[in-house]
Amino acid sequence: MSKNKLNLYKLAKYTNLEIVMEAQIQSTGANQAKLMEKYKKNKKSVQHQVFALKIVYAILIIFVIVVPIFTLFQVLESFGTLPVNTIFFGGSLFFGIFFLTQFIYLLLLGMFNISAMMTGEAFKWYETLPIAKRRLQKLGLVTVIRNLDAALIIIIVSFPIIMAIITQNILLVIISVLISVLNVIFVVSLLVLIAERMSRIFMGDQVSSKKATVIRIITMLSYFIAAMSASLIFQWAINAIQDIFISLAAMDIPDFVNFILTLIPFPFAPASLLTLLIDPSQFTPNMWISGLLGTGLLIVLAYFLYNKAVSSMKMVTISSVAEKKLKTEKERKEVLDVDILVRSPIQAYRKKDLSAATRDMQTLMYLILPIILPLVYSIILVFSIGSATDGFDQGDVMIFWSILMFYQPMISIIITTGFLNMEDGGASILAGLPIHPRDQAKAKLSLLLTIQTLSFFMPVLLFITSPVFIDYLLLFIAWYPISLVFVLTIFSLKIRLFGRMKYKYVLEEVNPNKKTLKWIIMVTTEGLILIFYLIMGAILLSFFGLAPMVLILSITSLFILIGLLIGVNRMFPKEFGKRKMISMRQALREKPLIGTLVVLLIYFAFLYLPQFPELLLIPLYEILPLTGVLFVNFFYNFGFMMLLWLLVVPKSLRLPNGKEKFNKYLKSIKLITPKMKRSKYLINILLALACVAIYCGSLWIFAILLGDFVLDPSIIFGPPRSTSFGFIYGWFFFIVMLIPGIWEEWAFRGVIIPLNSKKYSKLTVLIISSISFGLFHLVNIIFGQYWVSTVFQVIYAGALGFLFGYIFIKTNSL
Repeated sequence: MSKNKLNLYKLAKYTNLEIVMEAQIQSTGANQAKLMEKYKKNKKSVQHQVFALKIVYAILIIFVIVVPIFTLFQVLESFGTLPVNTIFFGGSLFFGIFFLTQFIYLLLLGMFNISAMMTGEAFKWYETLPIAKRRLQKLGLVTVIRNLDAALIIIIVSFPIIMAIITQNILLVIISVLISVLNVIFVVSLLVLIAERMSRIFMGDQVSSKKATVIRIITMLSYFIAAMSASLIFQWAINAIQDIFISLAAMDIPDFVNFILTLIPFPFAPASLLTLLIDPSQFTPNMWISGLLGTGLLIVLAYFLYNKAVSSMKMVTISSVAEKKLKTEKERKEVLDVDILVRSPIQAYRKKDLSAATRDMQTLMYLILPIILPLVYSIILVFSIGSATDGFDQGDVMIFWSILMFYQPMISIIITTGFLNMEDGGASILAGLPIHPRDQAKAKLSLLLTIQTLSFFMPVLLFITSPVFIDYLLLFIAWYPISLVFVLTIFSLKIRLFGRMKYKYVLEEVNPNKKTLKWIIMVTTEGLILIFYLIMGAILLSFFGLAPMVLILSITSLFILIGLLIGVNRMFPKEFGKRKMISMRQALREKPLIGTLVVLLIYFAFLYLPQFPELLLIPLYEILPLTGVLFVNFFYNFGFMMLLWLLVVPKSLRLPNGKEKFNKYLKSIKLITPKMKRSKYLINILLALACVAIYCGSLWIFAILLGDFVLDPSIIFGPPRSTSFGFIYGWFFFIVMLIPGIWEEWAFRGVIIPLNSKKYSKLTVLIISSISFGLFHLVNIIFGQYWVSTVFQVIYAGALGFLFGYIFIKTNSL
């Protein structure tokens, strides 16, 4: 084999591909078979992942370069205005933060891949090649460099280029290059040593010991804290450079503090040397001595770590050494007595999940991330609004509550997905055990609810020093049921959609078909619940204040929780029976009240959500006349209603009568009826006129009761216009009212009445339809209608709903 083919950097290409694939396999946990199947279908998928990772690494490192740019400008501006000690300390501090942030990002980006390399699987076949053992050890280090080459090149090149552009100081540029190379050697060597330790923790033989479990959890917790800290440090460094320099000037930094700072080899020693080189004449000889001394210590430390990293590769790249060490460790082990502990099934399942989670990086991420994520961002939010120290402010409470609500569905989805997917692994072992799905569900729920609870209550600790801590704690306790609604909803949906069998529900994914659609349904449901709470919270807070809002939402959530718990209990009965498991759509038909509630919630969503994409039409609205804007808005909203009642309800929900052709669906809602006698048509017309008369009469009566009645035909027959009393539709009123006129009839009479008629009497159906019709008009409050007039509207809409329902039933026609 030629020397060219044995070039270490070229050989590292194949090793890099293997460690990326190995890292992917390790991180997928129980879903390794699916990943391997994906690799077989697309053999270049690993190469594509490697290329994509390099781009991501490079982009993240490029963003960090903002910190030294701000620091350099601040140092240059400070000469002559601030003390030299302050400039030296500030420059060393922020350049050091830049180097530290680079290290943290490299640690985060390369840890999983480098840890996978430390298993040694990627190097076994290299031992068959004529490569010296020392070169084989270096191949391991070159593989690390190959994995991070894009990021390392950016680190070495970008910083000196920025220095050259801003300062045009050749000496500073040369030293910047040398420091960048030195930092790369130090960081890569340290990364290899940390990854080697991580590999031992997650892949060692003592993976089942309590000590190893605690170490793994602490390690992953530290990993996530480092990830969040990098983002916080980066944001703080950008936003606070000028303020920090001014504060340092007021503190009068003593010489010994600068001396100690510069003796820290990484990251502050090279940072201090860079600060000195910006303008060498401004600084004292003592500063130069300490800066050079600290940089010398970094060189020695980097050389030591490099040799240590190369030596650590001996265990990775040479299998005989690893086998010898493994054999020695096995000989040292003593034979211990084994105690068999008897646990209840729920405790056993819970322990199994926790033990598996600590050995599986992906599942451990699902365990830790939901706890850390809201806490970190709550810290940012609290200190930005000052709620930790200021008085109790309702505006701050609403902001904080809204942010927490946004995180709840996301956290629920993360933890539910992570822990339920664990059941897909070890299926052959579990199949031979007397497993009761109810015990499994209880164990899973206990873990999910515990994590959700910790995630929800951790941010309240931020207010522990605040005089209003008790107030916030009580608020969190009152909001707690809302958090549980999210996790129980996604848990129920996941099992109903993926785990339904003929006579029972299971936690495994036994129905993976239409997976994308099912996930869309699950995420959309969580989103709708979130929107419901946010809108209702805003309305209740605006009209009634904080206490009624908390009380009403808490009571509402408790009722929803009871319903969800009843549903979960029915899915997992204590004893197996022959009760056939039905689909969610069939359940909506067999329990028409729930079906009615679901239809109304989706109807509400289709009334409100279209306003967000309609923002894209604003440029069109600006160039159209008022009439054109009204027509575009009308067709836009009318189209969404057509989508709901002609596609979503009959095809997705299969209401009111299950799966049926479109023509039959129209017959089910009585839009198409058998031939009627002419007298029937006359009766229908007379009834319609009577309804109009009742409606106009009720408007007239309420107008007299509430104020002076003024007859102004231009309000109905004039052109659309804006007045001091508000917007008047004029003749366009007859067009815009087609939306409620058609689709409210379609919903409340065409769908809801036939849906409930299968189970309830005609009178009961009329009551359900009329109450639903009346209460649904409460949504007008969201669109700005005064609540007093809305209450009157609910009353007469309920009465009209009863009349319209009676007409629908008597005429058998929509």
